[in-house]
Amino acid sequence: MIIDALVRAFGHNLPVLELLLVGFAVEKHYVSRVTVFTNTIALNVYFLSLDAAPRALVWYGDLGLLLGLYGFAAYLLNWKTGILYNLPAYTLYSSLPVALVILTAPTGWVAMLILASLGSFGASYVLEEELGIEVAHWGPRHGELSRFIQTAQMTYQDGAVLRKVDLALGKFEW
Repeated sequence: MIIDALVRAFGHNLPVLELLLVGFAVEKHYVSRVTVFTNTIALNVYFLSLDAAPRALVWYGDLGLLLGLYGFAAYLLNWKTGILYNLPAYTLYSSLPVALVILTAPTGWVAMLILASLGSFGASYVLEEELGIEVAHWGPRHGELSRFIQTAQMTYQDGAVLRKVDLALGKFEW
């Protein structure tokens, strides 16, 4: 069986690697609210394989789990998340920092977390500010606004008049 070969190759860390792989796949375009939850689950599952984890590493995992639960609830309830969630979600609990912490824990994880966080922060600035590519999901948008962003067209009622906006063509029709 394929799963037997995977277990022999990766041992007891197979569930951790699977969760991180899902996180990397979901983060193709942005860090979703669910990714933080799956990454911190992977981190906490990894802790189970350690004989003893440093207290600061456990706190990092606990804080991430709380942040992940909040993000998961925000996803389920269509809440918009703010900078107090998104900044640590992207810089501390996206897949790359969590994967590097797992690979270097329990001894060299602090330095790797700082390095990965600074790298994520720098990359997010370049991607969002310079290239216009969103790297974090900030929550749901109103349906009309989402359609407008996707199509650059919107029809809306202005009193008794139906108006149509089409930015792609630069027209405003009455």
